[in-house]
Amino acid sequence: MDKVGGDKMKKALIITVGVGVGENKESVTDSLAHAIYYSIKGSSPNIVYFVVTKESKNATIPKLKDYMGKLPSHRFVLLDNEEKDDIEEAYKKIKKIIEDLKNKGYEVTVDFTSGTKAMSAGAALAANKELVNLKYISGKREGGTVVKGKEKAIEIFPTEFFIDVQEDLIKRLFNNYQYDACLEAISTLKKATSEKEVVEKLETYQKIVEAYSLWDKFNHHKAWEILKNIKSDGVDIAQNKKFLGMLNSKKENDEIVEEFLIADLLNNAMRRIEEGKYDDAVARLYRCIEMIAQYRLKKEYGIDASNVDTWKLKIDLGMEEKLVEKYEKRAEKGIVKLALQQDYELLRDLGDELGNMKEDKELNNLLKKRNDSILAHGTTPISKEDAEKLYEKVIEMASKVIKDLKKKMKRAEFPKL
Repeated sequence: MDKVGGDKMKKALIITVGVGVGENKESVTDSLAHAIYYSIKGSSPNIVYFVVTKESKNATIPKLKDYMGKLPSHRFVLLDNEEKDDIEEAYKKIKKIIEDLKNKGYEVTVDFTSGTKAMSAGAALAANKELVNLKYISGKREGGTVVKGKEKAIEIFPTEFFIDVQEDLIKRLFNNYQYDACLEAISTLKKATSEKEVVEKLETYQKIVEAYSLWDKFNHHKAWEILKNIKSDGVDIAQNKKFLGMLNSKKENDEIVEEFLIADLLNNAMRRIEEGKYDDAVARLYRCIEMIAQYRLKKEYGIDASNVDTWKLKIDLGMEEKLVEKYEKRAEKGIVKLALQQDYELLRDLGDELGNMKEDKELNNLLKKRNDSILAHGTTPISKEDAEKLYEKVIEMASKVIKDLKKKMKRAEFPKL
């Protein structure tokens, strides 16, 4: 970072320059020039940027020179549109100057006392956006103008405004599942304030965002480790804690967890649909369809789809020899491992209602589109309509194997800030 005088940071002052109006225009312009002189003298900047129009440059700057004798190191920023109060022009030009100065290591202050209303508004907006000091000259006034020699400088740092804007941004990013960007916004805000109440709220937000970011990536254990210790009055996470606690408990005790994972997968797929990531949503739904069959085989028949016990099919479940042989022929290195379509084929051979999947034309058409998608075997993107249709179809299928599916999904539904 550029410095002068050892560790002392260089200072830059951006100041809007207006002109006098009314019957005493000459006197008002003189007072404005003196206020600008007072501001510069009080700031002792290394460089000054005068934001001017052609009129204010010709009328006010010469009077400023009379007070100062010699202007400090400076630049003029000319606003082109004098006939129209153009806040946007002032905002864009001043914002660009602030950015450049900050990149060069300057401590920036914006004085918006003088200038047109549009000029001052643009300057204030730019200072708020870039989070730099704001300054204005107050004091005894006559006819709306500060009396020469009675000036008083007031400096403010737009922390409260920035906090409000950033907190709103944090909430919007979280509610739209943009967790990395949300954490970055929290980090930026933490650097801008030391207010105890704000910092504590931000630390809670940070933990919440980290937990749901992990959960969204299916890292249930790490998400639970963070979430279980969060006490939040502003965000309702009690049901989420209960859901994750039960899911992780069943994992740790090697119990059936598929009904929790299916509910979680369905919610995850809907979040991807809300984001417009339809191929991602369908990839999750496809896995969900597979998990539904695997769960049914395990729960109702004691069959592990990744290592089918054909002896169990024959002896315990009474399957015909001819059908058993069909599965035995699929063995590789002595292990019968089933793919999705084969899971449902086995359910059909066992006389289970879920085995009728091949007769469901709508489902098979949707699965064909999934197979043609870029995340499967083709190059055709999935449409929103097809993603939503498949989602509803999987809900219907999952409801047949999980009685309280909607309740579990509700418990696993991400909150909104």
